[in-house]
Amino acid sequence: MSASFEGVFGLTVATMMGLSVGSFANVLIHRLPRPGLTITKPARSFCPSCGNQLTWFENIPLLAWLVQRGRCRSCATPIPWRYPAVELIIGLLWLALWWLAPPTDLDSALLLGVSLTFATLCVVVSAIDLEHMIIPDAITLPGIVIGLGLSLAFPSLHAGHEGFDVENARGSAMMLSGFGLALGGGSLWLFGKIGNLMLAKRIAEAGMGFGDVKWMAFAGTLLGPLLVGDAILAGCFLGALTGLIWKLVARFSGGQEPAGIPFGPFLSVGILLQLVEPGAAWSLLQWVAPAPV
Repeated sequence: MSASFEGVFGLTVATMMGLSVGSFANVLIHRLPRPGLTITKPARSFCPSCGNQLTWFENIPLLAWLVQRGRCRSCATPIPWRYPAVELIIGLLWLALWWLAPPTDLDSALLLGVSLTFATLCVVVSAIDLEHMIIPDAITLPGIVIGLGLSLAFPSLHAGHEGFDVENARGSAMMLSGFGLALGGGSLWLFGKIGNLMLAKRIAEAGMGFGDVKWMAFAGTLLGPLLVGDAILAGCFLGALTGLIWKLVARFSGGQEPAGIPFGPFLSVGILLQLVEPGAAWSLLQWVAPAPV
């Protein structure tokens, strides 16, 4: 019973922390793409419509939105669904990742912490890219440096990756992190160049943005070359499938076909798949098209 209680307590704490982090993630989503705003200035959260600073109660994840019926208490302007959705999604991701790999020692706690942080950033990047069609350098560039630094300081981050040598842990971790950076960023850069050459000039701007390249370079420093390749494969498949469905629906409904869709959310789903089930895309590909005997 004690172990069961500890497990439930840990999952509850993880979920509550995830909801709280989701509230902070909304701050990042709103402020990072907007000139004149930073994470720390202004110091307190505010209503984007009337500018009124929020009280502690109005910052309680999910509950405040429900009690206020989705409206600002000062100006009654509707609060976008994105705010509770981000909090709920991150809360559920924290619950799932904790449940899949509960921490038992320092190394497992470190791995879980990296996974939780990375999953949170996937939601932040997706929300920003969906709204603004950009992935901020404020996330990707420091992330690349931090990813390389974590690999050097804590080589156990790559202990489960193919090619890791326990006898040369730091060297192996840095090699895998560097190769992951090169493959994650380099492959998308190459795909983007080829895509832009194939697109007509009038729609060339709809090709892959450089923010996607830096995002996957960051991912590669933590996932390593094989898993970041799997994440890209999954992202490309999901993006192509969504684009195809969108175009078919627009064509048969008489609506306007999309000129382009943000790629960051699909890449982020690919990353999340690696955090939950490493190598999922390759496994699915082998199941659909098994190699000849």
